[in-house]
Amino acid sequence: MDHREPLPGYREPEGRWLQPYVSRDGTWTCRLRRPLSHAQEKAGLLYVVVAADCDGLAALMAHEDEKAARLNPA
Repeated sequence: MDHREPLPGYREPEGRWLQPYVSRDGTWTCRLRRPLSHAQEKAGLLYVVVAADCDGLAALMAHEDEKAARLNPA
């Protein structure tokens, strides 16, 4: 087994975002799982979102997901 291969039974996490967390100053932060492409950066998508509370963070994440969906219609 090559060290770069995933372990048996491993599933790639779903969604664009990593786990949100609270920083020491009380703000909520969340980053993307993968880096943005050049086209996504040019379109103004954000790699990280920061909000004062969990609800605000969820709203920002949903807004960024909508922008990404408009950029890359499936």
